Amino acid sequence: MESRFYNYKLILALTLGLLCCFSMEAKDDLGSILSVDVTKKIVKKTNLVFEEEFRTRSGFSEAERFSHLLELNYKPASFLKVGGAYNLINFNHEKKGWEMRHRYYFFTTGSWDVKRFTLSLRERFQSTKRQGVEATTTRANPKLYLRSRVKVEYNIRKSKIYPFVSVELFNTLNDPQKNSINQWRGVTGIDYKLKKKNFLQFYYRYTNYVDVESTDTHLLGIAYSIKL
Repeated sequence: MESRFYNYKLILALTLGLLCCFSMEAKDDLGSILSVDVTKKIVKKTNLVFEEEFRTRSGFSEAERFSHLLELNYKPASFLKVGGAYNLINFNHEKKGWEMRHRYYFFTTGSWDVKRFTLSLRERFQSTKRQGVEATTTRANPKLYLRSRVKVEYNIRKSKIYPFVSVELFNTLNDPQKNSINQWRGVTGIDYKLKKKNFLQFYYRYTNYVDVESTDTHLLGIAYSIKL
C-alpha cells in the first residue's frame, strides 16, 4: 500500500512540475488532439500502423487539422526500432484557409530499461511539402527537420497506468536564412492499459516557438491504440 502511494505521488509530482514549467500566457493558444491508431503485425518484428488524428485550436473552438498516417516499422533488436511513414495532412491555415500537406519521415528509436524506468531516444528525419505553395528566399518548401526526442516512462508495479514525460527538439535542415532549433516540445501524460492489446493515452503537450512572433501552444490529448 505504501509503495502504491509513493508511485502515485511520483506521477503527481512529475505532472505538476511540468505544468509549472509550461505555464500559459495570455497570448498562448489552447487546443486538443484526438487520435486512433491500429497496429497490425505483418511478419516477425515488422508492423504496419494506421492512424487518424484531429486537432483543434483557439480554445477548442476551431478545427486546425485532420491527418491520415501510414507507418511501417521494424525491430531488429529488442532495444531498437526503425521505420518510416507517410502522413497526409489537411491543415486549416489561419489566413489562407484549408490546404493539403504531404509529409514523410524516417526514424530510429533506441530504448533502455533502468529498473522500473524505460529511457528512449528517437531521431527522426522529416519532410513536409505544402501543396500549391512556392519556395522563396525566406521560406523552404518542403521543410526539412531533424527531430530529436528523449522520453522517460515509469512502470508502476501491479498497475495498468504508465506515466511518461518527454522533451523534443526541432532542428531545421534547409532554412533559407539559417538552420537552427526553432521550436521545442514537452509532453507529460499516462498510458492506461484497457486490455492486453488496447491502450488509452491521456497527455498534455506544450510547444514553444523560438520566433517571438509565433504563438506557443498548449494541447490536451486523448489517443486510443489497438494492436491486432
